[in-house]
This record gives sequence, structure tokens and C-alpha cells, in this order.
Amino acid sequence: MSGGVDSAVAAYLLVRAGHDVRGVTSINYQASRCCDSRSILQAKAAAEHIGIPYQTIDVILPFRQKVVEAYIDGYKSGVTVNPCTICNGEIRFEEIFDEAEWQFSAEAMATGHYARIRQDPATGRWQLSRGLDPSKDQSYMLYRLRQEQLARTLFPLGELSKAEVRALAAEIGLAVANKPDSQDICFVMDGHAAFMREALGDAMVPGPIVDLAGNVLGRHEGIALYTIGQRRGLGVAAPAPMYVLRLDAATNTVIVGPRDSAGLTALVATRFNWVSLAAPTAPFAAELQVRYRTVPVPVQVTPQPDGNVHIACDEPQFGVSPGQAAVIYHGDMLLGGGVISGGG
Repeated sequence: MSGGVDSAVAAYLLVRAGHDVRGVTSINYQASRCCDSRSILQAKAAAEHIGIPYQTIDVILPFRQKVVEAYIDGYKSGVTVNPCTICNGEIRFEEIFDEAEWQFSAEAMATGHYARIRQDPATGRWQLSRGLDPSKDQSYMLYRLRQEQLARTLFPLGELSKAEVRALAAEIGLAVANKPDSQDICFVMDGHAAFMREALGDAMVPGPIVDLAGNVLGRHEGIALYTIGQRRGLGVAAPAPMYVLRLDAATNTVIVGPRDSAGLTALVATRFNWVSLAAPTAPFAAELQVRYRTVPVPVQVTPQPDGNVHIACDEPQFGVSPGQAAVIYHGDMLLGGGVISGGG
């Protein structure tokens, strides 16, 4: 329970369905939006209102090692990391559940995510789909979940809209019924730039900003402050708008160019996790999503013998960066996802 309306209503729905429910808030980071003292008090109050026991679980050490350090190391090396996908696969649905299982024999885990899970009656495979409310769907963030994790997971809000969740929260008298949604990375309190400056200190080294011909156009303050497709904050003088095209950590260089040079028509995804179907061997058509909340685009997916996946796009995709999650769908069903290593 995060202290927000979604997890509180999810807990209530489970109680209403007859489950034996315990509310848990994970302590992830010493300075964090999701587990500060106010959020913990709100989660505890919601649990008391619903009538369930409540406790916190400390995962500060694994969260630091698996999520925060991956974020820092990624940006330091010019890679755009999505920490929420790592947290879901490695912390929320793994470390926290394991601790809950050990402490009080938990058999399943539920969250307030807007996504849906079903088991294919023909194959027995657990399948992950978008939430019914397309404006709140969070399946993209869950692509790392493995079969054994999906088998013990419940998403009570998957068939509901956000408006319905807030209305139900108000109906049962939850104080957080109108609490605004959290939008930012939980451990990045004062913005990405401030966080990276504090994390890297003297390792944040300035360097050149160059165009595709190698001409020096300006200086950057450290490649960890930039991402592919970025336009604002470059501080370069050019006759046309310039965008970040590449980040070369080896030479500490930011390469910029016109927007039409920032598109990829093919990419390779590594560490691919097949979710709703067993790993295929033949190429097939699907839809690709490379950012949370973006519109999926038609692609041709070709699994590789080494486990990587080659994805060819019908149209160039702007600002695709190594480190981002490439998640493929067939309609509402999430087929799988991996980490973009570069263009294909």
C-alpha cells in the first residue's frame, strides 16, 4: 500500500471478495515519495479504515543495489534506464513478496496496478494484458514479471476505470479518495539533474557537444544529464533545432543533429522476457511500445538464436535510446519485452 487511492481500493476489493488481507508498505529509499512518513501514515489509516492489519517491509538495501545503482550507472554510461520496470521485476514482485511469505506466510500479492492477468486454459500459461481503462494502463511497467510471479499476483483494479476507483473510495469513506496520482520516479526528489549531480559528484565531467560532422557546437555538463531525443537545455547555436542523437561515454561526447536524424527504423532488444506466450522462433507482426503512455506502432518481430529480439518498425521512431524498454503487444495482450541495446 503506497498511501494512495489505488492500492487502498485494491485492498478493499480483496477484503470484499473474502480474502485474508494484510496491508504492506515497502520502505525503499530514505528520501522517497512512495514511502515517506506521510504516505506511510496514509496507508496505515486506509488499512485501519478497511479493517486489515498493516506493516512495513524494509527493502532499502536491495532497492539501492538493483534499482538506484542501475539508474545511476546507466545514465553515467549514456543509457536511459527505466527504474520502475526494474523495481517491479526485482523488488516489488520478488523481494517484497519473499519477505511477506517468510514473515506471515503470504500466498499471493496484489497491487493497485491497472493491468489484467488471466491463465490460458489451453496451455496453463499466465498472460498479462492492458488494464480496461486505456488512459491508466500500466502493463508496460510490468513486462519483466515472470510466470511464477504472475501466478501469485492479483490486480483487482484491472477491470475498473480511475473514475470508478475514486468513486468507490469516496463511497466507502477513504480519506485518500481524491489524492493526486504520483507522476515522478519515487527516489528522484528534486529532478534528474540534481539527483545525478549529487550521486556522481566529481565523476560528472563536462565535455564537447558536436554535430554529425564532428564540429564542436558547445559544452555539456556531463552526459548523465542528457538522453536521446532531448532538445531543451543543449545551449548550442545552430540554424535549425538540434536534438541529442547519441551519447558516447567512451569519449564523453554528446552528438546532436536535426530531428530527422533521430529516428530508428529497427532495434535490438536484449534480456527479453516472453510473458504471455512461450518464446517463438518464427518472425511475426505485433505492436511496439518504447515508452510508458505512448501509442503502440506496427512492427515485425524476429526472435534471434541468442535470445535477443530484432524489431523492425514500419515508420521511424523518434528518440529511441539504449536502456529503454521495448515492449511488444498483440492487441491488449503483452507478449514480452526487453531492454533496447541499440539500432538493429
